[in-house]
Amino acid sequence: MSVNKYCKFFMFFTIMLLLFLLSLSVHLDLVTDDHYFSTITQNVNIIDQLISRYQVWTGRIPLEAIMLYTINYSFFWKIAVPACLLLLLSTSISRLVCKKVTLLYTFMALLLLFIIPSMINTNAAWWVTGFYIYLLPVSLATYALSFLLADQQHKIEFFLVCLTTCIFAYTEQVGIYFLFIAFIIFCIYKRARSYKNFCVYILTCINFLILITAPGNYIRFSQEIWRCFPDYSYYSFIQKLCFGFDKLHQIFVFYWNIPLVAFICILVVLYALYGVKSLASHISIGTVIGYVSFSLLQWNGRSFPQFGNNFLNTNLLNAEKWVSASMYVSYFFVMMVVISLIILMISTLKNNLVLLMVLSLFLLGIFDTLLIGFSPTIYVSNFRVDYVFEVCCIINFLLLMHYLFQINQQNQ
Repeated sequence: MSVNKYCKFFMFFTIMLLLFLLSLSVHLDLVTDDHYFSTITQNVNIIDQLISRYQVWTGRIPLEAIMLYTINYSFFWKIAVPACLLLLLSTSISRLVCKKVTLLYTFMALLLLFIIPSMINTNAAWWVTGFYIYLLPVSLATYALSFLLADQQHKIEFFLVCLTTCIFAYTEQVGIYFLFIAFIIFCIYKRARSYKNFCVYILTCINFLILITAPGNYIRFSQEIWRCFPDYSYYSFIQKLCFGFDKLHQIFVFYWNIPLVAFICILVVLYALYGVKSLASHISIGTVIGYVSFSLLQWNGRSFPQFGNNFLNTNLLNAEKWVSASMYVSYFFVMMVVISLIILMISTLKNNLVLLMVLSLFLLGIFDTLLIGFSPTIYVSNFRVDYVFEVCCIINFLLLMHYLFQINQQNQ
């Protein structure tokens, strides 16, 4: 067996093993939303429940319909969770990056999806209710994005993508994720401006509008303020934006956030090889290397705790910590890292199409997280709302890796 075939066999075997182990580990949680949605249909009619939810709670009707009809069939989500990771999300990322599904990029994407910080994965992907609300729509939206860039768009696939818009557009974060990136794709790729792609975009807009205009949204918003954050309605726009930044800060202070660190590391390598050197870029490279060092040297905060925690303070903003100097040092450091990454992208990526795509995904991940600050459930939602940011980092890592491969091929 040649080395190339051995590597392909290893990657394929690893993919199958990881997905098999994941399928075995997924289970219903008896004390969370899993229990609520798996038992509610025993007492009420599903259609009546969906109508009631639309009127008094949420516009996510298609997602909740799928969940209510399938959550009690364990074989469905034990197959669907790994299938979404492999057949949809990983392969769609590969197709989005290099216009085709390849084993290498699928393997890399799947590996990075598995090593997203466990607190995020267990909330957004491996928790059954989280799968329906986050992993499933993110996977479908990424698949639809990969369709927009496909060289050949068959009628059957076009029909399937149109159907997916009736699912993924019913999550606020994912709807914004698709609409923003699709708009960027239309701006930078002329060949993507086809009637099929515009139909997909318009259908997504229509479904997204149905979601955000649901009558239950306002009722839920008012009840969530009372239940989760009683003073929330008294805060200003800037204060709510600060809550969103606190959530963004939380992502950056995760120890061993490998997708983010991998994205930063390959950007540093590209800058060292091909970047335009300047004082601003030198300061930026020092900042991001410092961030990666602090992140990797800290193991659950036990290594260099006093020094490292001042730069990566893992505490959320609260009444006891808001006057802490280390909290604001950490905030400032994270802001410097974000600005430095933007400077490095501009200094390094000479291909404008790649630059716009990478920069757009990075900014989308940031803004999508900041917008969480405008919901009173910002802290109740836990870590699952960080999933879109992690997926953006993974796509960016593979885009930069593909860009590096292309440069090396051109130089040979």
